[in-house]
Amino acid sequence: MAKKRTKKRKTAAARRKTAQPSAPPAPPASTPEAAAQDRFVRDLLVRGDAQELDQQGKLPTPATHRITKRKPDGTAEVQRVRFKTF
Repeated sequence: MAKKRTKKRKTAAARRKTAQPSAPPAPPASTPEAAAQDRFVRDLLVRGDAQELDQQGKLPTPATHRITKRKPDGTAEVQRVRFKTF
């Protein structure tokens, strides 16, 4: 007669090891990725590719990104709306 196998219970430590890791924190401004993001947004603003919505709630024709939030330090958060057609 074959022995019946029983499942082994996981201990609390084993459950902690297999738990899903939380989302990684946003990179600090000193990382190269954050510096690149800041430069990208700054360039969008200089070129005029990022603009706020007009009175009718529409994005001006040449703009490809919408300014969602302006920060006190002069930077902005942007959201891509459309691709540029040449």
